[in-house]
Amino acid sequence: MKYKVRILPSAWEDLKMIQDYYSIQFDVRIATKVSNSILNTIERLEDFPDSGSLTPDPWLNEQGYRMVISKKHVAIYRKIDDTIYIYHIADTQTEYTKLFY
Repeated sequence: MKYKVRILPSAWEDLKMIQDYYSIQFDVRIATKVSNSILNTIERLEDFPDSGSLTPDPWLNEQGYRMVISKKHVAIYRKIDDTIYIYHIADTQTEYTKLFY
């Protein structure tokens, strides 16, 4: 079964901030490469929705959230019925679990 992936506005905003950061720090080519890598990782959830791992936060895990890592970034998602909802995308070095509190 192929799942639908829905990237929520909060995650699109996160991705835009990541792109902006890489555009300023490096260049547009690098920013595009990073965002494409993140989106490709997220896209794989269509076929492998359980490929992500538990988050470092017990409360998020209890709520059914999981995470998938793309190099230096993490996407937090939850599977509901036949849809994967992407809630946030963040740098793995930040306290990204605090985005939910």
